[in-house]
Amino acid sequence: MNLKELILNIVNDENYEVMTIKELEKYLQVDKYTKKVVYEELKNLEKENKLRISHKKKIMPLSEEEKSLIGEISLAQAGYGFFISDNKDFKDVFISKDNLNKAFDGDKVKIEIIKAAEKGKNAEGRVVEIIKRANKKVVGTFQESKGFGFVVADNKSIGQDIYIDKKLSKKAKNKDKVVAEIINYPKKGKPEGRIIDIIGHKNDKNVDIYSLAAQHGIPYQFSKETKKEVLYINKEVKEDELENRTDFRDLFTVTIDGRDSKDFDDAISIEKNGENYDLYVHIADVSHYVKRSTAIDYDAYDRGNSTYLYNVVIPMLPKELSNGICSLNPNVDRLTVSLKMTINKKGKIIANDFYKSVINSNHRLVYDDVNKFIDDSDSSVYEDEILKEKLLIFNDLHKILRAKREDRGAIDFDFTESQIDVTDDGKVLNISVHERGSGNKMIEEFMLAANETVATLFGYMDFPFIYRIHEKPSKDKLDGFKQALNTMGYNIRGNELHPKDFQRILEEVEGESEANVINLLMLRTMQKAKYSKKRDIHFGLSTEFYTHFTSPIRRYPDLIVHRLLKTYIDNRLNKLNQVSLENSLEKSSEHLSMTERRSEDTERDVEDLMKCKYMRRFIGEEFTGTISSVTDFGIFVELDNTVEGLFMYKFSLDRFEYQEESLKAVNTDNHKIYSIGDEVRIKVINVDIYSRNIDFDLLEENETVSQQQESLS
Repeated sequence: MNLKELILNIVNDENYEVMTIKELEKYLQVDKYTKKVVYEELKNLEKENKLRISHKKKIMPLSEEEKSLIGEISLAQAGYGFFISDNKDFKDVFISKDNLNKAFDGDKVKIEIIKAAEKGKNAEGRVVEIIKRANKKVVGTFQESKGFGFVVADNKSIGQDIYIDKKLSKKAKNKDKVVAEIINYPKKGKPEGRIIDIIGHKNDKNVDIYSLAAQHGIPYQFSKETKKEVLYINKEVKEDELENRTDFRDLFTVTIDGRDSKDFDDAISIEKNGENYDLYVHIADVSHYVKRSTAIDYDAYDRGNSTYLYNVVIPMLPKELSNGICSLNPNVDRLTVSLKMTINKKGKIIANDFYKSVINSNHRLVYDDVNKFIDDSDSSVYEDEILKEKLLIFNDLHKILRAKREDRGAIDFDFTESQIDVTDDGKVLNISVHERGSGNKMIEEFMLAANETVATLFGYMDFPFIYRIHEKPSKDKLDGFKQALNTMGYNIRGNELHPKDFQRILEEVEGESEANVINLLMLRTMQKAKYSKKRDIHFGLSTEFYTHFTSPIRRYPDLIVHRLLKTYIDNRLNKLNQVSLENSLEKSSEHLSMTERRSEDTERDVEDLMKCKYMRRFIGEEFTGTISSVTDFGIFVELDNTVEGLFMYKFSLDRFEYQEESLKAVNTDNHKIYSIGDEVRIKVINVDIYSRNIDFDLLEENETVSQQQESLS
């Protein structure tokens, strides 16, 4: 425990009796040299609003009310914001643009309440102190003037332009997309900054996508040191690298990926063993090439994972590794870490073995063709008879494993995903629903089994490890989900739902018109999965042991797991310092959970951008869609192609009333009722590329089915 944690533990203890600074120093038995360190730490904690020091030098814990008034600012595009308290039970507070006190999005602040909450309205507050700036970097467009310039932020919630002195402009040109760092927040006038990166001219190819990546803080350029290290990496496997490796090159092996994929992490092999199946999952041995404390390793850790933005990929590793020597390309030797699982006809893994290995993949298969062969029984897709035989065995095992997982209550979401076809220069050709066939589900099932097997190994050894955990849904979200289901005619009883209960709900709505909406609502109810050094349940998969092992080319947590697993294979775990490893895993878990969220947020923003680009051509046209959400400000409608837009009440000539208890909206002029899952007719009236919003008008003359059956009584 460090000094900061020690002081906080003392001050926040329920039996704490208020001490002065001198009394605390005496209590801690510090010498004259350490007194200064204690004093500085106390002042830092006061600055961070973790405690208070009175004018009489008394160290005071914060009251619950004081703690509740410390949190983050979340700004809307219009410039106003909401205060989100560190106390999760404290309701959000509305902060007008005039009461932000120059706080930016994500800033840690202290507020005061200036107007109490009323029915249907949040309390209003004022920022009284900015404790910590969230991000001093701003992405925007440079506007050049004589001797100076301004950066107009892409994020419209940043209501002020950033002043840039000419000598700090890095020779940016007018209308360049740039990254600026704010270096001064004057009490009067605009924030002052300097240009730290020039992304490109605003009209350059894909500059909008790279701007979004930069806005989220994703590094999209490798360091000079990494580029140098890549030059020394072998382009093919050398003979001396095969020492102490199990040779699986004669084992019939395939990869199955998307048609456009270039980095192949995983390959599979299978053999019948009496009534049992021997399934081999071979994973690229990235750790052989990416050594700890190298520039490549630092860059990979910093990114945390690859980010896929349709026609732009920001890889975790340089392409010489991700698409080259690490990728399990067909008909070439590749170094792997292999897991052999013997699985009985009931889907139970009755034996497993791990190997440092070498493989030579026989075929590079794509999902579309595998799906045709399995789902459509189209045997003409392939000529290789051995391949056909193996695919049928793979499919038999896939069905067994899937049935086993469903039997224990694992939740298999079946909501529609977007298939967005984009050209290299960023033009959106089409948006449709992405179909998951048996090939996709088969690989998913095998990877789940492999990940669970590795986690179980380290879980039973009780050795420091990095787990993938998924906690139970919170009570508030669970209550909201039940409420939404009730409005659609599904009654769910019980205070606590288990994975099997969620599975039953999905089975009940399968094939119904509201199935996709319920899948989406259920997903929103779930907690976010994350990485942790502490083993915990994975609620969605209904398992006690889970990790990520199968994608080390594109996920850094998998690389950590590989390093530990290879140490186990070499029987060298006892040589690791477990205390040091635990500390490292805790830090890595937090960082890698953050990088994953960062990529997901970027991917979602880019998806919204692509949908806006596509829908611009349909302004003024009418479509049929399904209500996906009803809020106090409007109705969200999802079209058949997965595009979602918003009908805002304030833009309507009619008056609408939001019924919070039933999650419905009522047009009080004609008494029509709108509920989640209803089919409605809309017109596209506006598409805002910059805010990535699509506005719909609700066409009243097309009544929904529920409107025809319901009345206000």
